[in-house]
Amino acid sequence: MSVLPGILILLVFLVAAALMFTRRLPALLALPLMAILIGLIVGCSQPVVTLASLKELIFVQILGKGAVRMAGPMVTTMFGAILSQVVMRQGIAQQFIRWAAEYAGDRKMLLGLVLFAVVAFNFTTLSGLGAVIMLGSLVLPILVSSGFTPLYAATLMLLGIGLGGMFNPANWKFYEDLLGLAQDQVKFYALRVAGVMLAVSLFYLIIEGRRQSKVFAWAAINEEPEEGPRVPLPALLTPILPPFLMIAFGWPDIPAFMAAIVYGCLVTQPRRLVSNITAAILEGLKDVGPVVALFIGLGMTLIATMDESAKAIMNPFLEKVLPSSPVGYVAFFTLLAPLALYRGPFNLYGLGAGFAALMAKSAVLPPIAVMTAFMSVGQMQSISDPTNTANVWIGQFVQVSPEKILKHTIPYVIVFIFLSLAAMVTLGGVLQ
Repeated sequence: MSVLPGILILLVFLVAAALMFTRRLPALLALPLMAILIGLIVGCSQPVVTLASLKELIFVQILGKGAVRMAGPMVTTMFGAILSQVVMRQGIAQQFIRWAAEYAGDRKMLLGLVLFAVVAFNFTTLSGLGAVIMLGSLVLPILVSSGFTPLYAATLMLLGIGLGGMFNPANWKFYEDLLGLAQDQVKFYALRVAGVMLAVSLFYLIIEGRRQSKVFAWAAINEEPEEGPRVPLPALLTPILPPFLMIAFGWPDIPAFMAAIVYGCLVTQPRRLVSNITAAILEGLKDVGPVVALFIGLGMTLIATMDESAKAIMNPFLEKVLPSSPVGYVAFFTLLAPLALYRGPFNLYGLGAGFAALMAKSAVLPPIAVMTAFMSVGQMQSISDPTNTANVWIGQFVQVSPEKILKHTIPYVIVFIFLSLAAMVTLGGVLQ
């Protein structure tokens, strides 16, 4: 087989990455365009090329089936967004912040630890920029007014978002559908990667926190958290209910989300149960629209890259590049982790979905090794990426540039990635 189709496919990936990196083309448009171009390359590389075969591949497979390929994660994300609205609209997240501030008082390091835990706890369910703005508007002023630097406060919140996202059932569903893994497999390894993430986050909190002694409250942002409605204590269980039901009782993701949605509304305002659920559905679906559009493009890319002909073209390249030894596995993904930035090839919400699917279908790495690698490297994007809407908003709010956040956080993220991959190889046996 000629190497030209493989070179052209790699060129398409590189051009798409460059366009997204320079912000000339958003991922929402770049992914479908990339899928069509890969389909044309694959279709035209066949021994017999006809208009009918190209039509079948492009129109029926890539555009038709690809648009619904990620239907499972789409629906799970929708329910997650609805629950996110319940947690915000019913005052549950605000109550967490008030409770944390009242409990920690003027004990600076304890306050940072408690607020970090609150952010992580909430983001086991919350998602989207709206949730970041809502929590950030409460958490960041408290941290800065307590004497933490704006950069430290911003990083602490991003670490909490990243850690909480590892427990988010919507993210688990994405890995299940993308790599064809069982839910129990994803949960087993996600919890262990999250354990490493927790350890590194606590290390950051302590080490960097000790440097905060020279920062005083007069440097704070002059914004007070808004008072919201008090909610009963049982309502605080709402954010953790879906992962708890899934881990403890083996519930599927959507029923777990539905139970939490009803529970959150029932224990806060039982008389307005129907109206509150309806409002949460409408607002949640509105919030998740861009993510659903991104999933459509990801599905098209997956169909294009997972076609048998595409795999036959790309497997020789992957077999030469991908590592098969434990040392090579850890070194490869650690050193190339920055490729998760700017929608790069290790970013599952950019070019990474296609690469991950190809890796999982190759004979070099088991699917579970691909999952743990991308889950670990994904924190580079989640915590450090200057193009993240969360990073941009948090940076603007505390008056620190996203690029400065990147430079500050990347050493800690690299350490986490190395430790996580090493632990998954030595203790998790992901390469076996």
